[in-house]
Amino acid sequence: MSHNLIDEIQEENNWRDGELAIFKINPQKVNELLWNRMCLPMIYAHWEGYVVSSLKLLIGHLNTLELVPSEVPTNLIVLGLGTKYNSLSGKQSFDQKVEFTDSFKEIFQKAIKFKKDIDTKSNLNKNVLEDLCTIFGFDFEVFKGVTRELEKIVIFRNKIAHGENSILPGSENIEKYVRSITQATDLLLTEIDKFITNENFRLKVS
Repeated sequence: MSHNLIDEIQEENNWRDGELAIFKINPQKVNELLWNRMCLPMIYAHWEGYVVSSLKLLIGHLNTLELVPSEVPTNLIVLGLGTKYNSLSGKQSFDQKVEFTDSFKEIFQKAIKFKKDIDTKSNLNKNVLEDLCTIFGFDFEVFKGVTRELEKIVIFRNKIAHGENSILPGSENIEKYVRSITQATDLLLTEIDKFITNENFRLKVS
């Protein structure tokens, strides 16, 4: 991993490693059940935060390349159009169709500028992760070894956020969830690195 973007992503997120390590050791010896319950939402927050910050940095890099639609895969054109597709929802008037067509024509007349909007739906579970992988052409299969734990983290975090007090994770669970998050973030970084190194943001000439 030699690309400057990869170094930037690592630097942006280095502080997360330190906080995740603290979750595992409970340095102030807070009541174990209380500590573990508090850690779960924070573990999730670091997972979502890492994904969002990393993909925003990737999009920022893509914007510096001045890519034009004719040289990028269709999935990135769709990403470039972004919320402009919203005008096609429901029954469209003729004016709405004209507005969308103008947007479509505009994007083909100049370099694509991607908005740094990463929609995790505030629930970065395996389905949302798969959607993000599809957008950027990442290999979702590489995450299969951690998606089960990621699902648990999201479910438990949501239950705790809604006031359920039946979630009583043990310290070994917290360590396991931290390992899963760390592994998932490493896998994402590898996919971004392959995306940049192999120039998967450009159409491949067969």
